[in-house]
Amino acid sequence: MKRCALAWVLALAAAGAAAAPTDAYPGAAASYLVVADGAPLWARAAAPPRPPASLIKLLAALVLLRDDWSPGAAVTVSGRAAAATGSRIGLRAGDSLAAGDALVAMLVRSANDACLALAEHAAGSQDAFAARMNELGLELGLTETHVVHPCGLDRPGQASSAQDLLKVATIALERPEIAAIVARRTAQISTADGRVLTMHNGNALLGRADGVRGMKTGYTIGAGKCLIAVADRHGHRVWLVMLNAPNRWWVASGMLDAAFRSL
Repeated sequence: MKRCALAWVLALAAAGAAAAPTDAYPGAAASYLVVADGAPLWARAAAPPRPPASLIKLLAALVLLRDDWSPGAAVTVSGRAAAATGSRIGLRAGDSLAAGDALVAMLVRSANDACLALAEHAAGSQDAFAARMNELGLELGLTETHVVHPCGLDRPGQASSAQDLLKVATIALERPEIAAIVARRTAQISTADGRVLTMHNGNALLGRADGVRGMKTGYTIGAGKCLIAVADRHGHRVWLVMLNAPNRWWVASGMLDAAFRSL
């Protein structure tokens, strides 16, 4: 992203978060933030840190695309990556796949095995990659974000905020590679030995809620159900970030509709 565009995005997100208005949906989530055309509409506890679950993978994607990204590079899956818990695509120790395919699995399926394989490929270890994410977070002004596990699994000290995650998502959407991936409802990738892996996007709003372009879902026991969604309708754009949202799909759809009606 160009420096001037980055400065504009960060200033817009920071200004919107600072002016966050009343909590119009107190039962929607433990923390949420709704921004329409750059202006905050509703918010609840948008600044305090909470476990971000797999929403933090958007920050991981930004690190990957910044650090000598080569989508055709061969990524070898370690035993540790293959044993990753939570959401996964089914990679096996010793598998080799293109980095671009691993990124697709990380963002569409939220695959922790693909995520860890990419982290190890890029930085040598999970911890070293988490350090890179924290470095980028400081550069972006993410004041409430600290990464311990780069794929979003619950760990002591792992945290972000709805306000910080909006900044990350806004920047990520400007990367064409990321924007194209998060909009996909399904995808197929292949390992070097020809094994084909098919996946479906966990974002239930895609193809169902008008104008939704993606962005990222997440769930852990500590974080609850989480969501970042962005939708465009009739020249307007609405962002929604939800952390620990018990009924995220129905509520998110209703909040998006209400936000567009307000415009």
